[in-house]
Amino acid sequence: MLRWSRALAAACLCIAALLPALMLVYWWLTPADAVFRQAGLGLSPPAELGLPVRLAGFAFAMVPLAALVLGLLSARRCFACFAAGRIFSAEAARGLRGFALGVGASALLKPLAGAALSLLLGAASPEQTRTLVLSVGSDTLLSLLFAVMVAIVASVLVSAADIAAENEQFV
Repeated sequence: MLRWSRALAAACLCIAALLPALMLVYWWLTPADAVFRQAGLGLSPPAELGLPVRLAGFAFAMVPLAALVLGLLSARRCFACFAAGRIFSAEAARGLRGFALGVGASALLKPLAGAALSLLLGAASPEQTRTLVLSVGSDTLLSLLFAVMVAIVASVLVSAADIAAENEQFV
């Protein structure tokens, strides 16, 4: 278990660093028609997305991704505690709770960022229409359910670790 925990702590750190870099590559290289299609817009895209639109799109997309990255960094702290043998520590439980909150925040922010992106891309289309696309799918709902369940379990573990630490002071 210690080896797996060390590996997962390293994986969380690598993924947390890789995701923003990949998002930047996506917004730098993806053709306009693919961006419009993936945003759920039925509008005709411009021949090319300009740098200001790409930077704004990257910024909108980074909002939910930043919450997820913070959650992954919390998960890293949790796995680092496991690797150090502090399995039932409050610090490990707080890391787990931080991961759950990061996933939940990302799931809540993703539809809002998508809506903002649809407005941005609609204004950048040749028709310059105001199109609002708000998409909430089963993946969003399942991510929220997962996040709430894990956050509750982690909060119980934090309370249990705090009570155990308090009881140790009396002995």
